[in-house]
Amino acid sequence: MEEVHASNLVDAMHIDSDKTTTSFVKKAPKIMRYSLADSADGLSSGMDYHIEMINKDDKLKVLKFLRRFFFRDEPLNQSIQLIPEGEDSTCDELEDYCSHSSFENNLSLMAVTASGAIIGVLLNGKSEPPPDEEPEYIESCKNAKFKKILKLLHYVDKNVNVSGRFQNLNVLEIKIISVDTNWRGKGVAKALIEKTLEIAKEQGFHYVRADCSSSFSGKLCERIGFDTTYKLNYSDYVDEEGKPIFSPSSPHTAVVSYIKKL
Repeated sequence: MEEVHASNLVDAMHIDSDKTTTSFVKKAPKIMRYSLADSADGLSSGMDYHIEMINKDDKLKVLKFLRRFFFRDEPLNQSIQLIPEGEDSTCDELEDYCSHSSFENNLSLMAVTASGAIIGVLLNGKSEPPPDEEPEYIESCKNAKFKKILKLLHYVDKNVNVSGRFQNLNVLEIKIISVDTNWRGKGVAKALIEKTLEIAKEQGFHYVRADCSSSFSGKLCERIGFDTTYKLNYSDYVDEEGKPIFSPSSPHTAVVSYIKKL
């Protein structure tokens, strides 16, 4: 049984960001088009991109993107060496987590260049109040390393929803956001989150939530106007021997939950 020393927690909500974060022909209509200036002559640099809704036909392409730009970069994954060495290695349980409803709920988005290359992915889902007891999917998880991450996320979820705080409210949760390393720092993650806020408002959600395991994604949420609702220092989340279960490299010192009212 894991224990948490809560003395230093901030009562104040996991995404990867531009700092942490394939090519195809898409038949779905474009949602929004963006263009980045390239030089003083004003000519196009080929850096145009648009945002599209992700659907079930995009699953393999999106997972391929995440294997390359998210699975290895995410601070918790790095901390426990979740992904084995090897270009094509992955974690099946993590892929299942990413796939669960994210490709068929008309809430997840991807940024795509004019040539059809995915440069950013944002997986969203509707947040449901967590059960008091540990869910069966955690107990049945056969990957001991990924099980640690599921336990942490469940612990955070319970604290965010303490005393039924968001009961009977529609909350959209940003589950994962990742950007191609060549496109980081160019506003792609910001554009994806802002489009998510627009869609959430249109669909009647009351809040958008993001649990940030990375300090970079947390700073991005703060810039967009999210408020901190809960913070758990990694040093306070310990095992039976009092040792931290996760020790990501600096500057990632806590998982912080953010919320934005629509």
